[in-house]
Amino acid sequence: MLLKNKLMIVIVLLLCFLPNHAALAEEINESKTVIFYVSHQDDELLTMGSSIVHYVQRGYDVHLVLLTDGASSKAINTVNKRLNEEAFSPLTVNDFSRARFREFVESAKALGIKRRNMHFEYMRDGATNAGEIEKVIRRFKAEFPAAEHTAFSYHDDHIDHRNSGLALLNLYNLGMLSETKFYIQNVERHLWPGEYEDYHSSYDTFIERAILAYSLWDPAYKRYAIGNTSVSYDFKKLLEDPRGKYHYPNQ
Repeated sequence: MLLKNKLMIVIVLLLCFLPNHAALAEEINESKTVIFYVSHQDDELLTMGSSIVHYVQRGYDVHLVLLTDGASSKAINTVNKRLNEEAFSPLTVNDFSRARFREFVESAKALGIKRRNMHFEYMRDGATNAGEIEKVIRRFKAEFPAAEHTAFSYHDDHIDHRNSGLALLNLYNLGMLSETKFYIQNVERHLWPGEYEDYHSSYDTFIERAILAYSLWDPAYKRYAIGNTSVSYDFKKLLEDPRGKYHYPNQ
């Protein structure tokens, strides 16, 4: 119990002393907006995290649109097994999904995103289609006419990632969007050519704080380390190289 209390104190202190993005801003682009279409909870960090920090540092108005509910992850089985071993009640699918949303919100805040700039679509995890996502992008295009729009690469092997890219690419090819980027998930960066986002060592602290949101195990406080349980290898790759890699349309 003493160790748990010390851990909670450390987390509070990290929150209190998290560097101020405004103080570190490299240049100001307050009139510019960029929208990241995020397929699942933890994608915003693992693949887009350093790019999100990069845009925040440059003074952009950054919005995250989380597309799915994250409820289909098989990590629920591992989490419930551990909960059973520690004499806690298992999570229902709805409990699990809500816990993933909590991790996402904490991670996004650590990356510098305002709560009002987090948007949720609640699509079924693993069952998206490009047309459905295209409607979402059209809606945000209407609200933010001059915004940049970013999604996952349409080469991605995950259906939800790939569909976000296909939707964005179609709207670009229709002439509805002019500024788009397609991010390559961090474990597939070796598969596809592209460019790396500028990275500065000052970004490290924001990435590390966001990792905590997905790594803390404390069931008494409804913290289940779902992200790190689900894709621990992806988090390992993030620590090895936190840079974001992207390509442009039709590449």
